[in-house]
Amino acid sequence: MANYYTDHPEYDFYLNHPEMQRVVELKERNYADKDKFEDAPVDFEDAIENYKRVLEITGDIAANIIEPNSEDVDLEGPHLVDGRMHYASKTYDNIEATRQAGLWGISMPRRYNGLNMPITPYSMASEIVSCADAGFQNIWSLQDCIETLYEFGSEEQRQKYIPRVCAGETMSMDLTEPDAGSDLQRVMLKATQDEDGTWRLNGVKRFITNGDSDIHLVLARSEEGTRDGRGLSMFIYDK
Repeated sequence: MANYYTDHPEYDFYLNHPEMQRVVELKERNYADKDKFEDAPVDFEDAIENYKRVLEITGDIAANIIEPNSEDVDLEGPHLVDGRMHYASKTYDNIEATRQAGLWGISMPRRYNGLNMPITPYSMASEIVSCADAGFQNIWSLQDCIETLYEFGSEEQRQKYIPRVCAGETMSMDLTEPDAGSDLQRVMLKATQDEDGTWRLNGVKRFITNGDSDIHLVLARSEEGTRDGRGLSMFIYDK
């Protein structure tokens, strides 16, 4: 049976890089999780073995589910139903297969039900998925938007949203506007706050990759009278 990881041993070049040991030590915080989580590695060799198992699962799903579905996905395409975007039916099959395999929240800490993998094996998995269907890779790899929320969000926001992404909910980052594409300092989508603390977003976003995702990070102008990047904030929109 084909496997897009094991059939291409050149991928292991990245895992064999001399800097990987230090990368893994930093990501695993010197293997601090080993006494809290059964699946946490105890040393570098154990961590690499874990990454290889995840990559092998990814390669199997890519070769035997995602790639065989790709032609049907292209023929059917995404479409509107009652004013909402629906993926092609085989795209839902792909999402479910990767959910069942636990391939979401790959880089997130284990305390949020993530796999706590460094960006290197995550990028390898993303490339493997892309080899099977570049369009689905766009949907699947946008889980990485959760890195922004993890880095800059509150602990309350982390606990609310990160486990949902780890369970397979989709994400997007809503940046582009008709007059603000490559120059994001020109973003004019306006954010205003009600007296009760509710934020309201008014304006237009356009050309959003996976724009009907479950959880969005939306760039909006929150500081009245500003015209550059210093007046922008990122908001969470939960569909």
